[in-house]
Amino acid sequence: MKSIKTLSILFVVVAGFLSTTLHAETSVVQLPNTDGYGLLAKPPVFSKQQSTDMFKRGKASCEKGCVTPFGKTLGTVDGAAGLSNCKATCINPEYSFLNLESGEITVHKSDPGQKHLHYIGVVYQCVEYARKWWMINKGITFGSIDSANEILYLAEGKDIRSNQPIPLARSINGTAKRPPKRGDLVIYYPDRTVPKWANGHVAVVLNTDLAKGTVAIGEQNYHNAAWEKPNAYTRKLRLFNIGGRYTLLDVSAEKHVNTTGGLISGWIYPRLQ
Repeated sequence: MKSIKTLSILFVVVAGFLSTTLHAETSVVQLPNTDGYGLLAKPPVFSKQQSTDMFKRGKASCEKGCVTPFGKTLGTVDGAAGLSNCKATCINPEYSFLNLESGEITVHKSDPGQKHLHYIGVVYQCVEYARKWWMINKGITFGSIDSANEILYLAEGKDIRSNQPIPLARSINGTAKRPPKRGDLVIYYPDRTVPKWANGHVAVVLNTDLAKGTVAIGEQNYHNAAWEKPNAYTRKLRLFNIGGRYTLLDVSAEKHVNTTGGLISGWIYPRLQ
C-alpha cells in the first residue's frame, strides 16, 4: 500500500495542478466524521497586511476587464442565482442578506442590523453562492471563514432559523468511499502563487451521474461566463471510481485537460446525509 504522502503526490500529478500547498513537508490532518484520508493541513492564514493588500488589489481589479458585467445573472437553479463577479480576482465590498420572512435577497454596504436579515456573503464570491444555495435549499448556513478552502475543515453548520448546530462530515478526494451527492459543497485547495486560486474555491453539487462519471455543479466566480446550461448547472466535472474510492477532477466531462483548473480537496455535507 502506498503511503499517504505518495498518494497525495500522485493525486497532484493526475489532477495536473501543482499547488504550493502540496509539498513533501506538508502534514495531513485527521478530523472526526471524515470519509477517506490524506487531507492536507490548512495553510497559514493571511497576515493582516497580506489581507489588506489583497483587498486593495481585488477592489482595483473590478474597474476594468470584466469577463461579463458585474452582477449579471449567469444561471439560476433551485432558486439560487449565479451572478458575475466581473473576474476571479475582483472584490466588491458589499454584502448579501437573505430575508427570512420574504425569501428576498438584498445587497448592503454594511450589516443592516435587522434580525430577519441573515448574512450570506461578499457579493459575488464563490462562498456567497455556496452559502446562499444551502440557506435557500437546506435552511443551513456555516460560520465565518477567511478563505473558501477552509470550509472543508468545519465541524458544524447552523439552522438559519433555530440557530441549532448541525454536524458536518466530509469526504477526502481520491480516498473517499462516498461519492459527491446533490447538495454537497465541493472544496478546492488554495495555491498562494496564483491570484485566482489564493483562497481555493467552492461549488455546489447539483447532480451526480455515477454511470457516466460526471458531477454537475453550480458556482460563482470560477470563469464568470454564462453557465453551460443556465437553468441546470454551471459545468460538469469528471468523476472516477477507482477500487471503490472516488476522485473528482476539475476537468470538463468532455475534455481531459484544464490548464487553468484547480485541485479539489473534497466535499462536505450535513452528517446525517
